[in-house]
Order: sequence, then C-alpha cells, then structure tokens
Amino acid sequence: MDAAMESKMEIKRAKTNAGKRALLARAPKKVEKAGKTTLFLHGQNSSQILKELLSDLASMKTLEARKMTRKNPGVRPFEGGGETSLEFFARKADASAYVLGTHQKKRPHCVTLGRFFEYRLFDQIEVLVTDFKSMRAFKGAGKGAVAGSKPCICFLGEEFDSDDGLKLFKNVLSDVFRGRVVDRINLKGIDRAIVCTSVPQPGRKPSVMFRQYAIKYKKSGTRLPLIALEEMGPSFDFTVGRHREAPPDLKREAYQKARVTKKQKNVSMDNVEGKVGRLYVEKQVGLEKLGQHKMKGLKRERRTNAEEKKKKSKSGEKE
Repeated sequence: MDAAMESKMEIKRAKTNAGKRALLARAPKKVEKAGKTTLFLHGQNSSQILKELLSDLASMKTLEARKMTRKNPGVRPFEGGGETSLEFFARKADASAYVLGTHQKKRPHCVTLGRFFEYRLFDQIEVLVTDFKSMRAFKGAGKGAVAGSKPCICFLGEEFDSDDGLKLFKNVLSDVFRGRVVDRINLKGIDRAIVCTSVPQPGRKPSVMFRQYAIKYKKSGTRLPLIALEEMGPSFDFTVGRHREAPPDLKREAYQKARVTKKQKNVSMDNVEGKVGRLYVEKQVGLEKLGQHKMKGLKRERRTNAEEKKKKSKSGEKE
C-alpha cells in the first residue's frame, strides 16, 4: 500500500454536528437492519458479457449498489496482497459485499462474490458464467417489478446442502440480495423471485441455472389471486470455481452476538470510562441565605473597618 492510500485510510474525526451524525450512521450497530451495500467493479480485463451482467445485478440492488466503471488491475482477491485495494474501496464506499468481474483465458467470464467484516475480506467465491441473457433480451417483462425491492430467493437441488462451494454461494447470495431486515412482509409487495436450480453432471462439478422472474397476480375468481411467473432476466448458467472460507479467528469475531439491553435515558457507554450517565439537578434556591465560612483575610478586613468606624465616632464626640 502506498503512502497516499495510507493517508486516505486514516481515522476521520468529525468537526461539525452533521459530520458526527454521518460517522455515527456508518458506525456498526448491535443489530444490523439495513441491507448490505455492495460494490460492483471490474478487474484488469473484462468482457461485454460481464459489463452487462454487473449492470443487471447492480440494478437489482439499486439503492444499495456502488458501481465502478474503470478497470482495477490491482484487485486480485485470491492472491496474496491483492485484497488491499479492494478493502480500501470497501472502506471508501462503506460497502459490506462486492461483486468483481474478470475475464481471462483460464477463467473466462468469471464473477467473484464476497463479503467484508469491518472492511476486511471475509469470504469469497468464483462463478464461471455461460449462456448469459440480459434484461434487455426479455423486452420489459419485469416492468411492474420495483428495482431494489425485497425478492423471494429459492434454491432447488440437494447440491446446495452437500457441495461446499454451492453451500457458500447460497450463503453469500442470500445475504447480499435479501435487502433490509424487516419484521413484517406484505406478500403483494414481493414482485420478483430469484431461482437457482442445480443440475448434477456426472464426473464434473454441478451446473447452476440462475433465473429471475417477475411475479404477476391474476384474477382467480376466489379470494386468493392466481400467481404467474414471467422471466425478466438476467438469466445465465454457471459452475463454481475457486472459493475461500473466512479465517477461523475472523469468523469467530464476526459471529459474536451482542447483548441487546433496554435503552436507558441519559446513559451511554464509553470505551475509556465505561458506563457514563447524566444527572438532572433542579435549580438551587436559597443559597444566599446560608451561613458561609469566611476566610481569615475577610475577618481581618471586617475588624479593621469596625475599628475605623469607632475612631471616627470618637473624634466626632470630642469636637
């Protein structure tokens, strides 16, 4: 990492109230409810298929996507030291996940999905894309679907529970695209479904079909509507390439559950002083009537003033 990048990664301190609120909003919470902000970027070499695919995936997250258009030759997450630039971009964009597109002769049309923990690379997996069709090829089939809404995610096939690579892919994909954590869901608000179907291949790694459908509610003559699925894209097949699980120490730290206690008024926690509280004290009245302890100097001054008054009174009587 060069000196310019190190200077940019220094801890920022707020100088205004608006800056304090912005840093407080970016700080980690005990219970994270917001959806994961995802960084979409390209490696040293890319292809037209990857450009269209990353654009479609970014449109599926809309408000939670940070898309970069330039090439980034220093980003190689599976090589030693190749994650430094990626972690720098994650800190700068306040991203919790990333989608990287690279195109090489050995790994053509490769998409890497991964997650961060405290801006450190957590886990990642490669998928090699084939038979890609963009959203444009379906002629606005998903026009009624709201971009960035909460989707229904389905995984079909026993390989998602037995294969290590597909288990990690299922975990990462559902975490990235699940959106904001909510207490209740309006079923009519679910307007699209992401379906991943595994297809076993004898002697080779299983292939997976990634499809996205728009959910249409049609009249059925009863109280419940008739559900129809219409493919809206993106559509592609892929096989799993390299994958890397999170390091045990980082995984242990990330999976810790914070104790959620009832919030107390005017009480906060400080890293140095611990539990800090503010007390409300009513305005004190009648302090001026209390007998105050006076210093010796004040007593001496009062004594001299009394003596001077006596002298003046005696001189007046003689006259």
